[in-house]
Amino acid sequence: MKAFVVAAVICAVAVLVKAELTEEQKEKLKKHHQECLAETKVDEELVKKARQGDFTEDQKLKDHMFCVLKKTGFLDDAGEIKMDVLKAKVVSVIGEEKAEKIISACAVKKDNGPETAFQMIKCYFAKAGKPII
Repeated sequence: MKAFVVAAVICAVAVLVKAELTEEQKEKLKKHHQECLAETKVDEELVKKARQGDFTEDQKLKDHMFCVLKKTGFLDDAGEIKMDVLKAKVVSVIGEEKAEKIISACAVKKDNGPETAFQMIKCYFAKAGKPII
């Protein structure tokens, strides 16, 4: 995936397998992260831990991840996964074969948007060893 969470999240969409973000993408991600921090009031330590693979069951963290994934276009306001956007961005960064495997394993709708975002990001980290946003 192309992106997503500068020095903080995951959130939920980042440097996928050896891909690098452009400066413009880094700036957008930083902006999304800051907006979502202000909105959700998540403890930044939880975000930093998630970027290292330590996912705390915390509602504000889940809300933050949902916020970032909405702003990056991977989820809509109802928590539905935008598969076309997800596939296009992931394929462009890590290639079709790897993207298909990760998407089929991780792009799974849960009970609500924050839970979907949290589980997608957690799954991606488990499969790729890197944060997705």
